[in-house]
Amino acid sequence: MSNKKVAGTIMLNLNDGSKKFLVHPVGESMAFVTTKVSEDMTGLASMLQVFKEEIQLDVTSINLVELTNAHTDAENMPLFVFEMNEDHAVPTINDNYVWEKPSELKNLLASYDIEGVPMF
Repeated sequence: MSNKKVAGTIMLNLNDGSKKFLVHPVGESMAFVTTKVSEDMTGLASMLQVFKEEIQLDVTSINLVELTNAHTDAENMPLFVFEMNEDHAVPTINDNYVWEKPSELKNLLASYDIEGVPMF
């Protein structure tokens, strides 16, 4: 089980009605936030732990809105999509994670074969 990875993102609902998504910059492109599933946790718990410890989010302020599978040539992993309101967002997050516009997320999604298109 320790080799299994999970991915996630958070849809940030901005006060002006627009949205941004939490992603991980990798060179010139973007990736989902990913982590290995801990031996003593579920995939969901492992993802929440990354949000809590690495990004310093209050995980009680996010809601799971979608769970789907993301496939690439190299791997297959569950993709958790959460949402939160701008009022609960962390003012500054470290350089490993950024809030990006939906257009960037569409480019990222195009690099995966998504099983059951996320409804957001």
